[in-house]
Amino acid sequence: MFKFLKHIAPRTKILFVAFMLILLPGAIISYLSLQSIRQKAENLRIKHSGTLHLVRDKLENEISRLESNLQSSAINLPPESDRAENLKVWLRSIESDNPAFKQLFLVNSTRGLISSLVSMGWNGLSGPNQFMNPQTTSSFNKAENAEFRSKNLIESITLYREAIESSTTSQERALLHSRIGRCYFKMGDYRRAIIEYNKVLDLRNNRTTIGNVPSQIVALSQISESYKALLADIDYKNVLFDLYKQLLDQPWDLASGEYLYYLQSVSDKVHHPVVSKPGSDSSANDMEVLMIKEKMLRGQISHIEFIQQNILPEIESVLAQGSLSELESHNISKEINDSTVHFSFLKLSPGFQQSLVLALGFQLNKEYILSDFFPEVLASVDLGKDILVGILSKNDSVLYLQQDPTLSTYLVAENFFSHFDEWKVALFDPDGKSIEQLTGKEKQLYLALFIGIIVVMLVGIILMVYAVIHESEISRLKSEFVSNVSHELKTPLALIRMFGETLDSGIVTDEKKRRKFYSIIRKESERLTHLINNVLDFSRMDAGVKEYNLHEADLVEAIRNSLEAYKFHISDHGFKIESELPDEPITIKMDNDAISQVLLNLLDNAVKYSNENKFIQVKIWRNSAFAMFSVSDQGVGISKVELHKIFDKFYRISDARTAETRGSGLGLTLAKHIVEAHRGTIEVESEVGKGSRFTVRLPLA
Repeated sequence: MFKFLKHIAPRTKILFVAFMLILLPGAIISYLSLQSIRQKAENLRIKHSGTLHLVRDKLENEISRLESNLQSSAINLPPESDRAENLKVWLRSIESDNPAFKQLFLVNSTRGLISSLVSMGWNGLSGPNQFMNPQTTSSFNKAENAEFRSKNLIESITLYREAIESSTTSQERALLHSRIGRCYFKMGDYRRAIIEYNKVLDLRNNRTTIGNVPSQIVALSQISESYKALLADIDYKNVLFDLYKQLLDQPWDLASGEYLYYLQSVSDKVHHPVVSKPGSDSSANDMEVLMIKEKMLRGQISHIEFIQQNILPEIESVLAQGSLSELESHNISKEINDSTVHFSFLKLSPGFQQSLVLALGFQLNKEYILSDFFPEVLASVDLGKDILVGILSKNDSVLYLQQDPTLSTYLVAENFFSHFDEWKVALFDPDGKSIEQLTGKEKQLYLALFIGIIVVMLVGIILMVYAVIHESEISRLKSEFVSNVSHELKTPLALIRMFGETLDSGIVTDEKKRRKFYSIIRKESERLTHLINNVLDFSRMDAGVKEYNLHEADLVEAIRNSLEAYKFHISDHGFKIESELPDEPITIKMDNDAISQVLLNLLDNAVKYSNENKFIQVKIWRNSAFAMFSVSDQGVGISKVELHKIFDKFYRISDARTAETRGSGLGLTLAKHIVEAHRGTIEVESEVGKGSRFTVRLPLA
């Protein structure tokens, strides 16, 4: 299996052992170094995680302190009464004193909700079902009968006025004046209708209602419709804006739905392009303020509706269990549109519960927490100049960072335990590097060292393997070379011996035959000399000591003499040779023997590598700068893959035809060396199965 190793030189074996002795300890040292870097990174991660826990605990404790402050505000500043307006003012005051919380709301025992702007199911407004004076009731019933059944609006107006004379409260008079205004509106007497509704407005300070709707809202709505019918555009717009402002300033309970109806109806009219077109800069500013106020109001309406549908049942469930102590907070989370909304509520003290108010709900004001509160808390935490604290979202985007908000790579990060389930606390390096990057330089250094050692070892191993293979191949080629050259020498020696013995025996008496035999002996001797010269020249060329005797000579004459000397050998193999030699001489600087050797090597190849088409052509020509000669055959040809290898020493084409033909593999190598020594070039054109053409180009003298 390892027979090829016997060809390896001792020096190569020593180098191999030396490489292995370097590789093993180098690899072990590099591996231990990388392990040390990993351990350093892990220690850094543990250290920063400990710091992170301290920062997170500090932030959460401060949030708990804010909740305690909210509880204290609720205890120390109770509302003046449980009326809706007083509770709204009280909630606004609590929000003002505790900016870390928003969307405060109260829950009562009848499933009522109230925020700082709106209420739902709270002690809403409602009008009386009957009049206090029987005479007023009688007149009112007759008036309604005349209005709706008899369609006698004049009579109904008279009866409504009789009812006013016997009424005892502002509530009753507001209702009766609105009915009179309605009758005038039906009659098309819009100005008298406006007068009657203005009388309703005069009673609005007494919190009068018409049904569940404040009387001033009903009055303003009807006045605006009257002005619209009169085509009094300016008055219509003024009253409509007044109505819009009243709806935004004094929203009533949402439970019955009348408020939302009026708000939507009036908002659509106010935002109509014809109506909303400002008359002056001041009116435009007022309109912008009202639109912002409407946006805030609608936000609270949506908030209260969401609480009523999603949060209130859970609050009632927790309160019903009785497990929550007084002023103890409870957290609730709800998923909305792929995001989580967090609510908290406090169970209020018995003082509140006597007025049927059970709990105070709230949300953390995350904008305030990020922009004001966390920076204030973190300013008191000294972590040094090498650490920054940041807050991340659940998808790791930066929400807050102490100094440079453009950083995105953190050292360590962990979620909050409470309050902010979707947030993380993170520690950052001021340069935005991760732990891996902080230890990266050392890691890269050791990794580069390790890779360098491996690469050097691999290169050494590859070179050694190549040297082993090369030495084995050279050894094999040399053996084949000796065998092939020996065989090549046998042929001319055998011929010389045969003809010499024939002449020496005296059998041949014909002088003409004797001369022919002498000629054959001489030519075979020249061929033998050519073979030996090939070997000697290659040896000198390989050693770098080969020299050429360059002098001016006739290339045509040299080629002709070489052809004459090789003619017997060619004819003996059945080849027909055709030559195209010019009559005039072509003088170049050359070594006659070397150029003859080039031609003979090319002819020898043509003889060896031809099949049935035994035809060789030799041609000489020139141009203004070069003399050229070519040798063409119709032999086996050379594939394109091997064309660039045929001039390598000892190289022989590996196919079935060439395997049967002996050769040294030096002919073309010597030819190329000789031509290049003459500052010329040798080129080959070949196609498999069609033959080859070698062209030598030599500079003119």
